[in-house]
Amino acid sequence: MKTGLFVGRFQPFHDGHRKCIEKILETCDKCIVQMRETEKTEKNPFDFEKRKAMIRAAFPDENQVEITAFLDSGAELAVFIGRDVGYELIQLDEKTENISATDIRKKLYDNAGKTYDKDAHLKVK
Repeated sequence: MKTGLFVGRFQPFHDGHRKCIEKILETCDKCIVQMRETEKTEKNPFDFEKRKAMIRAAFPDENQVEITAFLDSGAELAVFIGRDVGYELIQLDEKTENISATDIRKKLYDNAGKTYDKDAHLKVK
């Protein structure tokens, strides 16, 4: 059984993430989604359970897509690989590559009557 590993914050889970998992599942029997568990901030508004539910809605089969969390409270993750043995870069179409979780969060805040400034705190309009 071949297993793919996909690491991210998923703040929020979006179509780009979905397409990456689909791409992994084209060549792997299973995808393990390693979700970074970060402190809740305006940049990280969704808790683990909410993000897990977003992913599970797109991929209901728990045997095919396994979702786990690991603590990364400072959101300072650096990913290293030892050698170029079996590791692949997921490349998607340009439209999908341009999806921005920051832009999605800004729209969510706008719809809630708040502003989002990545360098400041959440502000009421």
